[in-house]
Parts: sequence; C-alpha cells; structure tokens
Amino acid sequence: MATFSPILRQLGCLRSIAKPQSLVSSQIARRSITTAYTPKQEPVPLPSKLPKSFLSQIPPRQQPTNGRKKLKVYPAPPSSRTVCKDPVAAVTESQLAALDPTGERKALFDYRRNPRSVKVGDILRVTFKNGDPFSGVCLSIRLRGVDTTFLLRNELTRVGVEMWVKVFSPNVESVEIVQRTEKRKRRARLYYMRQPRHDMRSVENIVSNYLRQKSALSGQRGQGGRGRGQKRRR
Repeated sequence: MATFSPILRQLGCLRSIAKPQSLVSSQIARRSITTAYTPKQEPVPLPSKLPKSFLSQIPPRQQPTNGRKKLKVYPAPPSSRTVCKDPVAAVTESQLAALDPTGERKALFDYRRNPRSVKVGDILRVTFKNGDPFSGVCLSIRLRGVDTTFLLRNELTRVGVEMWVKVFSPNVESVEIVQRTEKRKRRARLYYMRQPRHDMRSVENIVSNYLRQKSALSGQRGQGGRGRGQKRRR
C-alpha cells in the first residue's frame, strides 16, 4: 500500500497559492460586502397650533392637546393579618368555647398540664345521648384540639371491642373515670394490651361496683335530713 512522504504533505498547502488571482479577489470582495445600519427615525410631534378642520381628522388619542389619561389609583384593602394573626387558632378557640364553655372536659384530657387528668391505662365510662354507654380501658389519647380523641377497649361476649371516642362530640354526654391505673405507664399507647397475655378482658364487674357505690353515695346525700331516731317506712 502506497504512503505519502512528509515532503509531499508539506507541498499540498501550495494549492491555495496556485489559484488564479481573479478567483481569490472575487471571494474577498464578496466577503467584504456589508449593509449600513440605519437607525429608526423618531416620530415628529405634531405642532400644537393646528386648524380645527385638521384636528377633527386625527383620532382623539393621537391629538397633541390630549395627553395621557391619568388612572385613578385606589388604596390597598386592609390586610386580615392585622386583625387576626393566627386564624386557625382563633377558629379552634371559638369552637371550643361553643362545645366546652366551662373548660372541664378540656382539662380532663390535658395530661400535660393537669396532673389529675385521664391517663392511659385508666378505666373510663362514656355516656352518650343516643345509645348505650360504653366502658373500657383507655389505650391511647390523641390531643388534636377540637378533634381530641381517645381509644377504649373492652370485651363483649368474649370478643375484644375497641371504640374511638371524640371528647368534644355533641353526642358525648359525660366521661367518668371508673378506676385509675395503679402505676404510671411507661408508654403513651398501650397497644400491647391487645395480646392475650396482657389483655384485661371484660371490665363490667369493675364498672358495676363503681355504679353501685355511686348510687349509694347519691342515696345518702338525698336522705341527709332524716334523723337517727326516725324509723324507716315499710
């Protein structure tokens, strides 16, 4: 296979020199042709003094006497942040004032500030306006403002039953602490009590004893005016 020597490669650049001068001059002339930039002419303003017959033919917006129309700038409306900086908290407080005007139920489940509040592990009894009361062990408490809820677990007909109860629901008439836990629980959610090893089973016996004591105390208070010497009527 033939190869080019280095001398022939250097002589290859002489082809451009060997071109005719007319062709080279025509290419240079062609490349040097440019167009001159002409700036845009500024509009000439109309003279201020013109006959009325001529001004009537010009549109009103282009007449020299009519300048730019001034737009009326209205002030910005007052910001709601100056009136209410935290609208979510304001709505929450208004709802709590309507659902819990005395604040007793809020303090009953505010375990962060009230030491006598409901704790996980306590046995509670909830009375509803529509339906039968429900009792059980409190497994969890969720503090969510108006949506504060707690979870109760009980056993009915040998079947574990759980119910989430909303504290500020209009259907909840009362929440009573039947029995407090003996020791403070080390967990905030007692979901391990669902296992058979830690399940308390039914709490109906504890609730029935609580109701019996409550009725006895209420009966003694109602009969406080009766003396010792008076006999009971048969």
